[in-house]
Amino acid sequence: MGIACLCLSLVTLVTSNQSRKAQEGLRSQQEFIGKGAISQQIGANLLREMATRAKGDEKMRDLLQKYGFNLSEQPTVSPPPSSP
Repeated sequence: MGIACLCLSLVTLVTSNQSRKAQEGLRSQQEFIGKGAISQQIGANLLREMATRAKGDEKMRDLLQKYGFNLSEQPTVSPPPSSP
């Protein structure tokens, strides 16, 4: 009976150690994904700001178009008429 308890304790220790390592791996993957999402947001915001600046700067407009970014004016949307 004592040997069975010792074996079960060892199995529990090994299993918990493997579980902890798996959790650490998942945590590092989540951090990596989070960093990628932040980088993507920064890139989108930077590109949006460059497009805004390109409206008055021909060199900036040419640079963006050189790398495949076509700038177009977005139509302004008027508010819908209110009903009486």
